[in-house]
Amino acid sequence: MTEEHSTDSLSDKKTYSTDNVVKDTIVKDTVINKNRFQPNSKYFTIMIYGLMFILLSIVLFKLIGGFAETMKIIGNFIDIVSPFIVGAFIAFILYPLVRFFQRKFFFGTLKIKSDKAAKWLALILTYIVAIGVIAILLVFIIPQIYKSISDIINQLPVWYQNVTTFINNFESNHADWTFVDYNVINQQLESLYPKIIDYLTGLVTNLMPYVVNTSIAILKGIVNFIISIMVSIYMISDHKNIFFHFKRLLYAVFPIKKADKCREIGKQCGHIFLNFMYGKALDSLIIGIICFICMIIFRFPYAVLISVIVGITNMIPYFGPYIGGILGGIIIVIVNPIQVIFFAIMILVIQQFDGLFLGPKILGDSTGLKPLWVIFAIVVGGGLFGVLGMFLGVPFMAVICYILNLTVEHFLNKRKVTVTPYESPDKM
Repeated sequence: MTEEHSTDSLSDKKTYSTDNVVKDTIVKDTVINKNRFQPNSKYFTIMIYGLMFILLSIVLFKLIGGFAETMKIIGNFIDIVSPFIVGAFIAFILYPLVRFFQRKFFFGTLKIKSDKAAKWLALILTYIVAIGVIAILLVFIIPQIYKSISDIINQLPVWYQNVTTFINNFESNHADWTFVDYNVINQQLESLYPKIIDYLTGLVTNLMPYVVNTSIAILKGIVNFIISIMVSIYMISDHKNIFFHFKRLLYAVFPIKKADKCREIGKQCGHIFLNFMYGKALDSLIIGIICFICMIIFRFPYAVLISVIVGITNMIPYFGPYIGGILGGIIIVIVNPIQVIFFAIMILVIQQFDGLFLGPKILGDSTGLKPLWVIFAIVVGGGLFGVLGMFLGVPFMAVICYILNLTVEHFLNKRKVTVTPYESPDKM
């Protein structure tokens, strides 16, 4: 019993000492590990965000510090890639027409079975229609416009003489009007015509540099336009592959639900933009044709020129009809001041017809913008990008407002906040 007890006690001591050694080793390892840097994804993420913040700060400092140089670089870059931007825009505008011809005409009417053949036939037909419209403008309308402008220039001496005769007759018949200084009026008229002649002479004298620069610009524009057409053709023909890669990128970057929402928003933005562009183009074409018919019936001068001006400016909401009417009125008042009154009445009737009946029928509420935002889009777009900005400002503003509205609704729903519309005190 004594030997067994002693043996057990020795084994217990050995076990205790072994446990102490293990514990001491664990404590030492723990202390050492605490002093070591342990890799952690959290630290790595913080480091990446810090580097991105520093990088972004440097970029912003460089951009703001050399703003003029930055804008010059951006302008040069846009000028280089402009054929691809224009090509993408052409493809975006013409793609619905290609799809319409492919599905309705070649698949539906002609019963073509091959998807590839129907796609290429629809593509060819679409570009034939687009080029045909441009050819009609160049062959029929452009010569008429050129003839009208030439007639206006040739008639300047006659109109000047008529104005001078009118002023002289008015002075003779109203000599007792002492509050009118006819000498100042005559001096201004006498100096006006020589100034016009000097301007036209100087323009002809310095025409060669303008011709050279314009020729180079036209040649460059033709080359860029051809490249844009080629880019648009490839984009439309290969649109499934392009959409597929954008879709892969979208789902690789965002979660599935957010990627689905981005695709839905993108489709809706495209529909808003295209519906406005197609609707407004059709509306302006009809208004231009109506204006031309009315001008032929009432025998107004320069019917083609003024109708084209009215049709094109009608693409600009709100301000467009007034711009077209004023420009047309200036042309008519030079020829026959009495007719400008009837022309103004005709334009007013046409624009009322467009605003109250034709426009709502074609466009409906395609943009969903209030008049204040439409005016804002026209003013800002025109100030930044000129006439093109006035044309495209409204659909771009509609897209921006649509995205902002979705963003606001998302955060309101996330916070479970309901905002009621404003009610006037009379209704409370």
